[in-house]
Amino acid sequence: MRNIRYLVFIASLITVLPISPVANAVNPILPIPSVTPGALNSDVTQANINSTICVSGYTKTIRPSSSYTTGLKREQLAGAYSFYHDSTTGDFEEDHLISLEIGGSPSDPKNLWPEPYAGASGARLKDKIENKLHALVCSGQISLHTAQLTIAKNWYSAYQKYIGVVSSYSSGTSGTSTANNVKAPVVSSGTWPDGATGKCVDGTYSYSAGHRGMCSRHGGVAAFRS
Repeated sequence: MRNIRYLVFIASLITVLPISPVANAVNPILPIPSVTPGALNSDVTQANINSTICVSGYTKTIRPSSSYTTGLKREQLAGAYSFYHDSTTGDFEEDHLISLEIGGSPSDPKNLWPEPYAGASGARLKDKIENKLHALVCSGQISLHTAQLTIAKNWYSAYQKYIGVVSSYSSGTSGTSTANNVKAPVVSSGTWPDGATGKCVDGTYSYSAGHRGMCSRHGGVAAFRS
């Protein structure tokens, strides 16, 4: 019966969602639903949250090794997620769609995907909604199932619902674009065109010699080249 409920849950998550290799407030970075629909940790239930996910340090005991997640990340970037056109593993977090802190599966590939750090709706922003949902579950304000379903269907919409609207990138005085005051990362990517010094939020490249004003007409900077 548990397996049947599991399959029904996962099937309910497969929704056609917008996918963009460049993060911004209009096109948030979401996983491919048919590849990464989310998967649950069968050891975590609503009945035992106070002895599992709501115990400080619990996720450290179940987190998969970096060798496993890095290997999976390489496979995914060369396969289903090759549309990013970036195989540099350091540019991505191998992220749990349904986070460990709300009962996501630690090692099921259906719950892991290479999420870019760059952009206004990248991996660092998703961390915030994961923490928020964990707090809501452990305080009894929402159920475990609600948190899991919400983040799996569309984590960005969950952020907007439980935290607030995300501001788009805007260039500051230093020319460094930010999202929630997070600076655009510096990356090394052999897939960029020769001479490109920055990648803009709208997917175009900048050849500016300096950071000031870079991508000012293209939504801001998604990443700088090292």
